[in-house]
Amino acid sequence: MSGFVKRTGMCLHCLIRAVLVAYLLASLAGLLLALWRFIQGCFAGRRTPPRPVQSHPVPEWAFREPDPLIYSQQWLQSHGLAYTWDNPDIRLELPSAPGSAVDAHALLPDTVYRIMARVWNGSPTAPVAQLPVELSYLDFGIGGTVVPIGTTTVDLPVKGGVGSPPIASVDWKTPATPGHYCLQARLVWPHDADPGNNLGQHNVDVKALNSPKAAFTVPVRNAGRRAMRVALNVDAYELRPLRPCPPDERGQDEEAIARRRRRVAAIHGAGVNHIDEGWSVDLGDAAEGVNLGPGEVHDVTIAITAPDGFSGRKAINVNGMAGRGLIGGVTLIVTGDGT
Repeated sequence: MSGFVKRTGMCLHCLIRAVLVAYLLASLAGLLLALWRFIQGCFAGRRTPPRPVQSHPVPEWAFREPDPLIYSQQWLQSHGLAYTWDNPDIRLELPSAPGSAVDAHALLPDTVYRIMARVWNGSPTAPVAQLPVELSYLDFGIGGTVVPIGTTTVDLPVKGGVGSPPIASVDWKTPATPGHYCLQARLVWPHDADPGNNLGQHNVDVKALNSPKAAFTVPVRNAGRRAMRVALNVDAYELRPLRPCPPDERGQDEEAIARRRRRVAAIHGAGVNHIDEGWSVDLGDAAEGVNLGPGEVHDVTIAITAPDGFSGRKAINVNGMAGRGLIGGVTLIVTGDGT
């Protein structure tokens, strides 16, 4: 100790005093910490318990679910209605010529087209901001694998609102291989009042009659992992000119509603739009159905014969059914000049 004192120049008395001060400060800090913990312990049992959170269920009238929709073949089929694959809500145009529709059956390979998808809302009270719209395509035919094109968004007003229906558009460069393609538009919304009407397809082929026949080759595909049997059904359903929307059925006479629905079913019901007299549709070897293994494709040759002297345009729908499920279809359009 005396050596340390000599080296540092500190007297022994000063060193002892510094040690005592440090000890007292440490003891005081410990005492204050103990006192604080004691006070916390005294008041711990007197704390007011948290009030339970009371749940207040949202009344049913306060929910507002939008209903984004597009012309959907699957939805129409599930409701017993006829449908066409010439989708009125999907069209194509060249970016250099906006407003001029392009025939879907006459697309050029390796060319940029603009897909225009018209979107509706079935809800009069719930709009949608930034509704995602997914555009994709399948190879022409029945069944197949979805190939994404792109996704965009639209702001969807309420039914009948200003700006309704909006148009979702995506530019698409066709594959380098020539051919027909089935376009698809899918609306994506997690809180949809009816998600069954969110997928629309556009799948059309057009050919001129050749004294007086037209032959189409339609691939039928099984994109699944299990074998399936596909039945091909044909009809002559076409869209009628648009009529004003009927009034809201709420509060109306039930008999009047039933009469209106019967009129609609007589025009748009499944199974009522038969092939007209004088026309014939030959499905060839697929007349009794097509058996397909996983991933298998079968080309079906469909011959359509028109009455002599036919002039104009005629649509024939070919729908592929696996059991009760609709796997796809095409609308075949023949044109004639009366010769």
